Amino acid sequence: MARRRIYFFVDLKVNTRDMALPGNLSYFLSRMQGVSTNYFKIFPNNTGTATPSKILRFELPSNSLLNLRSLQLMFAASTTGATAGGRLPNKIDSLIERYALYAGGVLVSHGYNQYNVLRHAKDVLQGNKCSSVTGHPECVRTVSYVDGGGNGAVPPAAITGTNNEAYSSAGDRTQFCVDYWDSFLGTCHPSILDTSILPQLVLEITLADASVLGSVAGIALDGTGATDITDDGTGGASFTMDNIHLNCEVLGLASSVLDEITARRMQDVGYVELPFKQYFHYPDTHTGTSRFSVSTQSLDRIWMVYRDGTAYATQGGLVRIAGYKESGAFTSTATIADTTAAGAVTQDVGKPTYDIGGSACTNQEKYQTKFFKFEETRAAANTPATYQLQINSSSIPQFKANEVEMYTISKNSVDNYDTEHCMTLDQYRNNYFVQCVRFCMPDSDFGRMISGLDTRSVSAACSLVTEGLANTTRLDVFCECHSSLRIGPGKAIEVVV
Repeated sequence: MARRRIYFFVDLKVNTRDMALPGNLSYFLSRMQGVSTNYFKIFPNNTGTATPSKILRFELPSNSLLNLRSLQLMFAASTTGATAGGRLPNKIDSLIERYALYAGGVLVSHGYNQYNVLRHAKDVLQGNKCSSVTGHPECVRTVSYVDGGGNGAVPPAAITGTNNEAYSSAGDRTQFCVDYWDSFLGTCHPSILDTSILPQLVLEITLADASVLGSVAGIALDGTGATDITDDGTGGASFTMDNIHLNCEVLGLASSVLDEITARRMQDVGYVELPFKQYFHYPDTHTGTSRFSVSTQSLDRIWMVYRDGTAYATQGGLVRIAGYKESGAFTSTATIADTTAAGAVTQDVGKPTYDIGGSACTNQEKYQTKFFKFEETRAAANTPATYQLQINSSSIPQFKANEVEMYTISKNSVDNYDTEHCMTLDQYRNNYFVQCVRFCMPDSDFGRMISGLDTRSVSAACSLVTEGLANTTRLDVFCECHSSLRIGPGKAIEVVV
């Protein structure tokens, strides 16, 4: 009897992501066809020149796939005020006090004050997110790096005396762009939002007041005389924003697969859920103990920002970052042998206040405005301060930590630690004093994991207890929470805080 061999051919679909192979050894490809993209310009409902504390409203595209990460606020900005010596702050998103998102008139992402302060605070530990081209990353002393001075004049025109930092808006010019957002726009997942399942989305942006600006008495380097860039001007500086618009990317798909998946999810579960970060702000004049409470499904982090409560909100001269250049180094036409020409100085080039030559990236000028000077204000300069959080009577950490120990805890509390500005401990204490404590799993932000403290049944009674700080310390506490937007059939929405 002849033997017959029977062969079975089986089509195995193997997911290489489950094979425990690194990406550079995996042969894996995903393909999507019929994708189209385009960009749109959206003007605010209230067009015209914007001034401090004004509210801007934008209606976002409806019935489309909106890339939330692509939203870019474009505008021209200048400081104003007679002989005010106005200077724009470093990082152009400093001009935003708060923003909120509405869906059909329902508040989805609530606005919180001092959004600009939180942005500065997070950049201390997570790296600067401000564009060097369109973000106004540094304060300007004389010749602006934005347009070279005089809107491109050759040679560059320097700012003189107590003139303002001004840029032309003629011909629909724009110099600045806010393209990085926290809260809903920067943390919602998925980042490409199908707005057809939502009511009309309205973005509301409230501009900061004029206290974020600088008002300088002169343009000379710090320490050269009575009209230095760090000396207080007359105050009264303001700002204007023109040619304001929002740029956004909208995508299109040739198939209806996404619509079918979304409809099936709503049918099976009752809703689709979008996680995003939400923040609650608690300001206080700190006198040893500051109390606050928050009710949320996931308390992920607490951010603490310290400022001098007697000076931060008063317009004044720019603040030189510790270690960077001030006056004291000169160039001269005199030769070494010419001992009679000691005063033949032609230019003051400044010297770093750390080692001459500039250790730790300090061989340059670097300033900030008073509003964003985060500092440890000790009651006695030589007596270290201690810090400790208490959450429902539980102490975090379990010991009274000094500022260095709290800094190491803060580094461990963020998922991506990066300091592009070569921060030193001296600069941290005097210019960037920010603390952060994490209550969720590490790297949970990257995996859409909600793992923080659930304080909905019993609201978390929180307090910050310190010893050794001055009673004039301004404290801003930001509670970072993981919220969810649930979208059901018929554009019904629910926000789980």
